[in-house]
Amino acid sequence: MIPGELISLIARRRLVAEVRTDTAMQALSVVDALAAGGVGVFEIALTIPGASEILTHYATRSDIIVGVGAALEARQALEALSSGARFVASPIFSPEIAQLCQEKGVACVLGALTPTEIINAQRAGAEMVKLFPVEAVGGPAYVRSLLRQLTHISVQVSGGFAIEHLVEYFQLPVRSIALGALLAPPTLVDRGAWQAITNRAAAFVQFASNPHAYGAQFLAMMGVTPQAQRPENRAAANLPTVPVPPSQHLDDAPALIRPPAAWQEPAGADAPGGANFRPWDSRPVRQGDDEDWLR
Repeated sequence: MIPGELISLIARRRLVAEVRTDTAMQALSVVDALAAGGVGVFEIALTIPGASEILTHYATRSDIIVGVGAALEARQALEALSSGARFVASPIFSPEIAQLCQEKGVACVLGALTPTEIINAQRAGAEMVKLFPVEAVGGPAYVRSLLRQLTHISVQVSGGFAIEHLVEYFQLPVRSIALGALLAPPTLVDRGAWQAITNRAAAFVQFASNPHAYGAQFLAMMGVTPQAQRPENRAAANLPTVPVPPSQHLDDAPALIRPPAAWQEPAGADAPGGANFRPWDSRPVRQGDDEDWLR
């Protein structure tokens, strides 16, 4: 498959699973569990012991696309390609990796963050540019600002997402979204809760298929309270207001600064627990809790 066709296929899947585990056995189990839930594209991080063997194991699978992630040097990319990786992804802008991928005829995803890096990555031959770490520099607002100017760039977003931002990312013209711990939380991986990871993956895949239709349902399933329903926001909405006389014009008060509505406290850490806990929740589970959902 030529690189452009592979990237188009990845874009149709929307979700890319970034697999980073402590052991190769965990990685194999994570890939199998996510694939059972409908995830079809995987980046196997080179930080996993035995990453080459994992790539070889999945090289002949026709139902999923498995590439290498976290490649920092052309030497690493070459070794991964010889092990069966179908594409190469890097968190950095590396012209050497781009040149190697062009010579081998495989798809290349290069990391970038600033407008200059993004354009350079595309000019170097990257079929897709990975914006990483996008959450650390503004999240959806940053991506929206970039894509107003760089309208022709094929973009993937990656890097420590807040789950409540996913709806916004899917509303932007990004070609794919790379997820790691959100898809396979370390809590569940450490416990070997593979069915729970499959259930979680199925919820993500359904949401990605139609974010507008399933957005509210998905966030509720993940235990995220909509901003308007959070207690502090309801309380603020009920505060009494003081009318401003017509003679007092806001134009005459330049010091008055109102933060945009989007600058609100994220809900992920404060999401309700207890009875609202779901099998696919990524928060720690107290030892001794009922474990029926693990089966």
